[in-house]
Amino acid sequence: MFHRIVAFTTLILLSILSHSETSREFRAAHSVGVDVALSTLSLPVPGSRGAAVNYNLSPDWQVSVDYMTTTFELSFSKLNLAGFNEKRYGVKFKRFYGNSFNLGFGYVRRTNEVYLDPQIYGFSVSNVKARTEAHSNMLHFSLASQWQFDNWMLGVDWLTLDLATSGRIDKSSEDQADDEADKKDIRSAENVLTWYPNIAGFNLRLGYMF
Repeated sequence: MFHRIVAFTTLILLSILSHSETSREFRAAHSVGVDVALSTLSLPVPGSRGAAVNYNLSPDWQVSVDYMTTTFELSFSKLNLAGFNEKRYGVKFKRFYGNSFNLGFGYVRRTNEVYLDPQIYGFSVSNVKARTEAHSNMLHFSLASQWQFDNWMLGVDWLTLDLATSGRIDKSSEDQADDEADKKDIRSAENVLTWYPNIAGFNLRLGYMF
């Protein structure tokens, strides 16, 4: 499946590169664009997807407001998860160098909802799945390329990195445990949700510029 994605992307790139109008020239003549994104290789949770609205400040600068979401079932750190829902809201700037290559930086607000199994560390906390909610403030960095083919845009984020600068547990499951040691263990595991980084490679984006 991954090889098919690479082959399809290569064909699109060859078509774009053969087009007479460069991507830089197109950005100079157009202002607003929208795109959808799929993260094919991401850590710690794969399969992120989202959308963005982009505004060209100049041929060399672009500002974006985007949203990414991930829903998955997995074991994470010490937590045995029944479900995991991550959302990221970002304000990002891209600095283009030449036709398509760009460096990105900005701010991301990440929120998490974690639904736990009734059994944690071998003791029962509830007959109903417990829930943990957390948020983090993050700095965003990226290396990417963005090509125009008439109004259509194809983008590849070769590497993206979101690093947490601060975070907080908004809703903890520790209140459902009676033992103080159990409460401490739960809170210690939950704190991972406030600081883990988001790393991704080869994010695909397809959009339209008006």
